[in-house]
Amino acid sequence: MNVFNHKRPLRRDNYDLAGALLEFLDRMKAQGQGEAAPCEPDRFALLLTGPAALRKVPGIPGAMGADTLFLCERDGGDAAAVREHCRKLYGADDAAGLAAFAEKEYNTQNDYAQFRSFWKGRPCFDMSGLDERGKFLFNACKDFAELLAPIAGRKGFLAFDCAERLGMWRAAAAAGIITEEEFWAKARPLASAASDRYDSFLEYAAGYLCGACYDMFRGQMAEESKVDKDEMRRYVELNCRVLEQLLTGPWRAFAWYKRPPKQYKLAPGQMRQLLTGYEGGDRVACIASDRITVDGMPVGYLYREAPLDPNAPDSGWRIFAGDESPDYMADAAHFEFYHLNTICNYDASILELLNTPAPAAFRRAGDGWQQEER
Repeated sequence: MNVFNHKRPLRRDNYDLAGALLEFLDRMKAQGQGEAAPCEPDRFALLLTGPAALRKVPGIPGAMGADTLFLCERDGGDAAAVREHCRKLYGADDAAGLAAFAEKEYNTQNDYAQFRSFWKGRPCFDMSGLDERGKFLFNACKDFAELLAPIAGRKGFLAFDCAERLGMWRAAAAAGIITEEEFWAKARPLASAASDRYDSFLEYAAGYLCGACYDMFRGQMAEESKVDKDEMRRYVELNCRVLEQLLTGPWRAFAWYKRPPKQYKLAPGQMRQLLTGYEGGDRVACIASDRITVDGMPVGYLYREAPLDPNAPDSGWRIFAGDESPDYMADAAHFEFYHLNTICNYDASILELLNTPAPAAFRRAGDGWQQEER
């Protein structure tokens, strides 16, 4: 069910959503980037707040901007008004409630990943478990997202989730709901994920636009089982105006931030073939922490789960030093997929464990391993 027919001209009675987005993005692309200053990581995180930072928040005079993190106590805002704003907009005025809201509402990228598995003919779950209402909503959202897929591409809607979560946490920090340190602990992983996913602010803007439209569609379908095309048009026009301000202003002034490449402890020439007797066939990929491959720590904890994609070479093994903090774990940039043989070169003691079927977990105990419940 394609709610908007993107093959027809833009007309009032038949809104060409994809065409409107492409027209805006092409116009922004034609302007070029021009000279841009290097961007430090923390400024980059504030820049990514983008549309949310330009919105008026009661208790904060003007827009939050991207120069510094606005704190009411320090910068003259009204913390009580900002807290009330959070309560009304997010349904919570404490860190746990805000986190729960973000997981529920700002998760468009998770939906997009599910839809892609269906488009590729490898569905990630069996729809027969859904009731009729659930099937209707899933198919409607899947088909609408497919309309946006030529614009979002493989990079998806992550920009929307990132910008909205950052905006929410900025408001929480301004009100004193979370500390400045807690804000950066939440913001830096989001910025790292966006930095890895996109290559420019224009790509980020495209992802944001697509995610925002999908989020509005999903909400309207859930509430009314139909979409108000005029409201969608106004929403697109508003977001395009905001993004144009950013793309011709702060997003034009700074270059997209890219993290320096990782410096691994072992060079390719140091790798030896150690993985012998492995019974997993071509399922030889695992996820491992930078604490092992970059910092050179021995493996302290590993577990095996069902592979993320049954058609991929994922073995299901997840391998850690065991001292990773919650903030460290929250940043996907600290983890990569590796061949199991690569991690065996960092710590050959795990070889004896790798044929253990999922679910399984092991923690280092002295010179050996202790199996744990998983």
